[in-house]
Parts: sequence; C-alpha cells; structure tokens
Amino acid sequence: MLEDFGEKCGVFGVYGQGLDVARLTFFGLYALQHRGQESSGIATSDGSQLYSHVGMGLVSQVFAEETMDKLPGHIAMGHNRYSTAGGSRIEHAQPIILDASTLLSPGGSEKLALAHNGNLPSSTALIEFLKTKDITVDGASDSRLMAEAIAAVMREGSSTELGTSKTLAQAIAEVYPYMTGAFSLLVMTKDELVALRDHCGMRPLSIGKLNGGYIFSSETCAFSPIGAEHIGDVEPGEMVVVNAAGMQRQQLATPDPKLDIFEFVYFSRPDS
Repeated sequence: MLEDFGEKCGVFGVYGQGLDVARLTFFGLYALQHRGQESSGIATSDGSQLYSHVGMGLVSQVFAEETMDKLPGHIAMGHNRYSTAGGSRIEHAQPIILDASTLLSPGGSEKLALAHNGNLPSSTALIEFLKTKDITVDGASDSRLMAEAIAAVMREGSSTELGTSKTLAQAIAEVYPYMTGAFSLLVMTKDELVALRDHCGMRPLSIGKLNGGYIFSSETCAFSPIGAEHIGDVEPGEMVVVNAAGMQRQQLATPDPKLDIFEFVYFSRPDS
C-alpha cells in the first residue's frame, strides 16, 4: 500500500551565489506556514555536498540559530507538510534525500533532494517504471516514487554517450510522463535547482529574483518578506533549471490549465 500524503504543502527554493540561502528559505517557509504545520525541512548545497535538517512542528520550532549554521551553501530548498492522512511521522518530512551516484560521479557520490506539493491519484505508471529498474516501492509515498525514479535514471548514466552521466534535467524529462497527477516539484543536486509543474498547473509555483539569484515559492506572499521581486511563474508542463549558466526553461508537456478553486480559496493567503 502507498502512504497517503496531504496534497497541499508549501515549497520554497533559492539559488544564488553570495545569498544566505538557508536563512532566506527559513523566512520563505515561515511565510508559507499556513500551507503546512506538521513538519518542516530544509536542504542546502555548497557545490560539493548536500546538507539537510527536518523536524516535526512549525518552522520556528524546527529551526534554531545553531541549526541554520549547519546549512551552508548557495542552493536551498524547503518544505512545509500538510497531511490529511498517512500519519504524522518524521519519516514523512521533506525534502527527501536520495543517493543518485553513478560510477561516473566525481568522488562516487551524488545526492538528490526533492520537495513536493501535490498528489498523484494513480502511481501505477511510476511503480511499473521502477520495477523495470529493480527498485522496491512497497509503502512508498508518491513523493518518494518520483524521487526514486529520477535518481534511478541518473544512476544509470547515459545510454547514448559513453563516459557521461545523465543530468538532473535529462532524468526529470525522462520520468515526467510517468508522473500522472497534480504536482509542483523542486529538485536539487549539489550544483543545480530544478522547478517543474504538471501540465494542468493544478499546484502553484512562482518565480522571483533577488540580488542576481532566483527564488521559487508556492505563493508570492513569501517574496516580499525577503525583498524578492516576482517575475513570473513556472508554467503548466514546464521545467525551469537554474545553475551556474543561469536560468533555462523547457516545456515538457503541452499545457492544459485547470483551476483548483480550493487551492485559491482555502489554502492561499489573500496577499498572494
């Protein structure tokens, strides 16, 4: 049986050299606290490795000053969890961290972090895909299924280019057709941050700019507290990649926008 997850959560991400990304993510999650009060987590990268901290409770309860000092780097993502079922347990907290190492990974180590807002009503396609990779998925949430699938493709390396491994963006593009449902995702490795939405755009995900860096947030209300400027949204069916080369956008599926009135009436803040 798959664990049921609440589909309305808050995600927040930052990419920017010279920015205090962990602290910015803390304030972003604080502004998105209404989207989830069960658990909170932040993952960061300094370009060499990933660091993370998750805990049960409100953002202000999970993170202390000494905790923030242990989350260095120029890339960060955070998650507030809201659940309607599946239990309130620490193992459900996000971001999810997985090993995506290949023999081609420098030092043999590559970590993947994923934060998810949404719900996959049917996970059959993902489960069948993972079975072809000999990955056991008993009891896994839809969030973990997506993370496992992306990591599996990255671990395989490239089937067409000898001596290279698939990038995070290539892996996501390959797995995307198997993710059937409503989702806004943030995915990161040690050197890049990726944001994407399902082709219906059921879950919101906005883009901001701050001192040359990029911000992603479930709602725009998290931009003003940190001084970020809202510059647009991740479009339905779109993947946005931010790395040292800047921001690149790729359409993965034909947009078919659908409005979730519950999202806008019940979960969003009036200043979003």
